[in-house]
Amino acid sequence: MKVLVKDLKHNRMRLLVESFEDLWHLEHILEEGDIVTSKTFRKIVVKKGGTYEYGEKKPMVLSVRVEKVEFQRDSGVLRITGPIVLGPENIQKQAYHTLQIDVNSMLTIEKRRWKSYQLDRIEKARAKKPDLFVCVLDREGADFAVVKESGIEMRASIRNYDKENMEGYYREILSYIKRQDFEILILAGPGFERENLLKFIQENERDLTKKIILEHSSSTSINGIQEVVKKSANRILKETRIAKESEYVNEILKRIKTEGLVVYGKKETEKAVKLGAVETLFVSQEKIRDFEEIMEEQERQRGKIVIIGSDHELGEQFLHLGGIAGFLRFRVDF
Repeated sequence: MKVLVKDLKHNRMRLLVESFEDLWHLEHILEEGDIVTSKTFRKIVVKKGGTYEYGEKKPMVLSVRVEKVEFQRDSGVLRITGPIVLGPENIQKQAYHTLQIDVNSMLTIEKRRWKSYQLDRIEKARAKKPDLFVCVLDREGADFAVVKESGIEMRASIRNYDKENMEGYYREILSYIKRQDFEILILAGPGFERENLLKFIQENERDLTKKIILEHSSSTSINGIQEVVKKSANRILKETRIAKESEYVNEILKRIKTEGLVVYGKKETEKAVKLGAVETLFVSQEKIRDFEEIMEEQERQRGKIVIIGSDHELGEQFLHLGGIAGFLRFRVDF
């Protein structure tokens, strides 16, 4: 994501969407009441007597007050719906309109106040990190996925129908890998097929081996991919959002079990935040609106806030725990 204008004095930011990931970040940055301005298409309105007549659709710039945000992953479009607050004279104000934001769109977001975790998301979106490409395989087939900030995106599958011709199987996998754009490739799976494939790649595309890391997984398909992602000790996977969030949740659970410096639950966490005892506040993405006042107090206390997604196993476990917790600076009596 490219920041074109950053005017926090007037709570306004103009952004250029550069990737699918940027749309995912925007979905979590936008909230009800924001004013979003962007180019769009809408029918012009002509008033004749006491009635309005609609003309043809024309390109124009409109501002809407956000009421609904929907990220359509299949089409790669972020839909922002709300009443029109600013536009050409021939457009009826307060009529509802949906802005469709996709890659290469420019938009201006005006908030009542930009929150620290929202600004952090902007910075994360600006920092371009290479996608992590994963291939899990056995003798039966190979499955491919990309691990992104937004989660795991399954890409393709290659089936092996001729066990007597393993070279042809490896060649088909290599052909697919060469067509992909990535910085790191993790080869994983049960048995020794990952080593066999690596040897084949070394013999045919030696330069590609510099980008390959071998991992073990007990299965293929999405289960094998998830198993690889969970291995947060891996130096590459540590850089992904899911692995980082999983480490945080694991530490929260560990501190709860050992009665360490941790607090969880709305009432207890709110008290600890007001006392300035919370060093890092953790909030589930699903619970941001519920805990907004606590988050604002944490900002006033100059404490750190981390948002935990619920799109992975430990993130979902954290949500079921209540969706809010904190690492403490000192113990608090409840």
